[in-house]
Amino acid sequence: MLDFQPWTIFFTIVNLLILYFFFRKFLFGRINAVLEQREQLIRSQVEEAEKNNAEAQKTKQEYETKLAGARQEAADLVADAKRRADVAYADRMAQAEADAKQTAAEAEARIAAERSEMLRTARGEVAHLAVMAATEVAGKRLDTDSDRALAEEFLAKVGEQA
Repeated sequence: MLDFQPWTIFFTIVNLLILYFFFRKFLFGRINAVLEQREQLIRSQVEEAEKNNAEAQKTKQEYETKLAGARQEAADLVADAKRRADVAYADRMAQAEADAKQTAAEAEARIAAERSEMLRTARGEVAHLAVMAATEVAGKRLDTDSDRALAEEFLAKVGEQA
């Protein structure tokens, strides 16, 4: 059976106390120091991570601000380019319209000149035919310039009346 002797219990308690103070003096102090160092290391890492996170947020905000500015600048550039393209298009259209009007005016002038030339040529031919017809009717030859001028004057009067 179990025998309990008071001296054994006393020495066991004394041994435990000595062992406790020994561990406390040599082991627990070092363990606590290591735990405190570890705690400080973890705290510094957490603080550094929070600092890095704050810097990252600040950098992100700056980036987003710059990106928004760049987008606005790009939109402004596109709007300016479109405005300049519209102005250039309007200028080109106005120039093309002016060129078309000028070409039409030149064509009308050429047509009028050609028409005038054709009428003059036709009058000359008709005058020549009239002189030939008058020669046939009169039975004599009318070659003089004055006769031809008289026939052209007559045709001009007839042309003005028609």
